Amino acid sequence: MGKRKRGSKGGKNNENKANASESNPSKPETSKETAEELKLEQKAPKVPAATNTEPYVPTAVGRYPGFYNPMFDYAPIVNPNANPNTVQATPKMPGPNPSQYPANMSKEKVVSGILKNPPRMGVDAALEQLNVVVTNEFVEEVLKLSFGAGMETLRFFKWASWKLRDAKHSAYAWNLLVDLLGKEKLFDAMWDCIKVMKNEGVLSIETFSSVFGSYVYADKIGEATMTFEVMEKYGCPQDVIALNFLLSALCRYNQTKKAQDFFDSFKDKIKPNADTFAVLLEGWEKEGNVIKARHTFGEMIIRVGWVTSNTSAYNAFLNTLINCHQEEEALKFLKVMKNRKCVPDLNFFCSVIHGFQQRGDTMNAYGFWEMLRLSGIPPDTRTYNTMIGVFCSAKEFDFAYRLLDEMVFNGVFPNFKTYNTIFEALISNRRIEESTSIFQEMTKNECNPLYPNYVMAIKMYFDADDPEMAASMWRHMILKGIDPKADCASVLIDGFCDLKRVSEARKYCKEAIGRGIQLPSETMKKLKDALVKDGRRDTYEQLEKKMKSLASQPKQ
Repeated sequence: MGKRKRGSKGGKNNENKANASESNPSKPETSKETAEELKLEQKAPKVPAATNTEPYVPTAVGRYPGFYNPMFDYAPIVNPNANPNTVQATPKMPGPNPSQYPANMSKEKVVSGILKNPPRMGVDAALEQLNVVVTNEFVEEVLKLSFGAGMETLRFFKWASWKLRDAKHSAYAWNLLVDLLGKEKLFDAMWDCIKVMKNEGVLSIETFSSVFGSYVYADKIGEATMTFEVMEKYGCPQDVIALNFLLSALCRYNQTKKAQDFFDSFKDKIKPNADTFAVLLEGWEKEGNVIKARHTFGEMIIRVGWVTSNTSAYNAFLNTLINCHQEEEALKFLKVMKNRKCVPDLNFFCSVIHGFQQRGDTMNAYGFWEMLRLSGIPPDTRTYNTMIGVFCSAKEFDFAYRLLDEMVFNGVFPNFKTYNTIFEALISNRRIEESTSIFQEMTKNECNPLYPNYVMAIKMYFDADDPEMAASMWRHMILKGIDPKADCASVLIDGFCDLKRVSEARKYCKEAIGRGIQLPSETMKKLKDALVKDGRRDTYEQLEKKMKSLASQPKQ
C-alpha cells in the first residue's frame, strides 16, 4: 500500500540509451528500466526553469534520501543543437506580482500565496527572492496557511530543508505535511513522507490519525482500515489508542456503522476502553440512531463498567435519547447515572435546557434543571441565564426572580444577558412597574439594555402614559454611547405628538436631525400636522429645510 513505481537515476538510464543507440541507430531498443523512466517522465509536470543565468541542477539525494523524486525538481532548458559540454542560460521569467503581496503582509502569508499561485519563474526561484530566515516555526506557519496548494507545498518543504542547514524539520511540520497531502488526495506523496518519517524517527500515532481521516474523507474506507493493519510495519503498535483514532475518523464522517463493524472485528484482539465507546456513542448521536446507541451503551457498561470521568459517553447517549424525543427515558437513565456518580457535564445540561426552551417545553427543562442541582454540579452564569429564559418564556417571573437572587447567593453574578432576558420579557408582557424596577437594578450594576429593548421600552412607557420615563430611556441610551436610529427617534416623536406635547416633539426632532437621523415621512407628517395646528408652520418649515439638507448629504 502506498507504493509506486519509480524510474532509475539518470546515470544508468543514459548508459542504456547510449548502448541501444550504438547497436541499432535506426530503431533503438528500449530497456525495461528506460521504459519505466519514460513512463515517469510522461507523468511529471512540466515546470519552467528558474530565471538565474545558471540552470537549476536537481539533486538526487538531499537531506532526506529517497524522499525527493526527480520529478519534483526543475529541469534545465537545453538547446538540442548546442554543445553538450556548454551550460545554456535560462531566459528570465516573470516573478511574483508585488501588488499581490503588500509590504505589511507577513512572510508566511507571502510564501503561502506563492505556493497557491506559483509564478512562472517557479516556486524555488520565487522563494529565493524573499530572503527569509527559515526556522521550524516559519515552516510550520507556512504549512498551516497552505492547505490547497497541493504538490507545491512539497517543493517548499524540500527548499526549506536546505535552508534549515544543520537543523531538521520538526515532527509537527512533518505531520502537517502529511495531513495536507492526504487532504489533497496526494496519497503516493503522503506515503513517501511517512517512509522518510520512519527513517527519521518522527513517525507517531498522530501521523496515522491524520492518514485515517484523509482516507475516510476521500471515501476510501478500505484504505483507512488497511492502514491500521500495516501500522506495526512502520513501528506504530496496533493498540487501543490507534483503534480509537480510526473509529473517530469513521464516525466523524458519518461512517458509524462501518466503525461499529470494524470495532466488532477487533474488540477481542484489542481491549477497548471508555474512550472507544464514547467515540461510537458520539457517532450514533450524530446519526440519530437510538437503537444502536442503546446497544453500545449496554456493551460499554458490561466491558468497562461505570467510569466517572467518561462524561462524553454519557452526554452523547442522553442527547441521542432526547433528540429522538425520549425525554422520560433520558431522565430515568440520568437517575441511574447519578446513583453511580457518573453524570454528564454542565455543558450537557445547559444545551439540553436551552433546547427545551426553544421547544417551549418548560416541564422537561425544569426536570433536567432539578437533576442538575441534585447531581451536585454548580450551575454557572450561562446555565442560570438559560433557565431564567425558560421561566420568562413561560411568564413565570416569580421563579425567574428567585433564580436571580439565588445566583448572587451562590457567588454566580448576573450579567447583561441575565438582565436583558428578564427586561425584554417584562416589556413584552407590559409589566410596567417591574420593568422600571429591573431597569434601575441593571443600570446600577452597570448592565445596559440592548438597543431593541430601549425602543420597546420607550413605546411601552408612552402606551402607559409615562412620557417622562420614555424620555429618560432616550437620554440614558445616548449617555451610554448607544446611537439612536430612525425607529427609536420616530417612536419618541410620535409619542409626544400623540400626547399633543408639540414642544417636546419639536425638540427631539431637532435633536434627531442634528444627530444625522433621517426621520420617516410618516413621522414628519405627524409633526407637521401638530405644529400647523398649533400655529407654528414656520417652525416646521425650518425643520423640513434641515431634513432636506440632511437627505442631500452624501452617505458616509
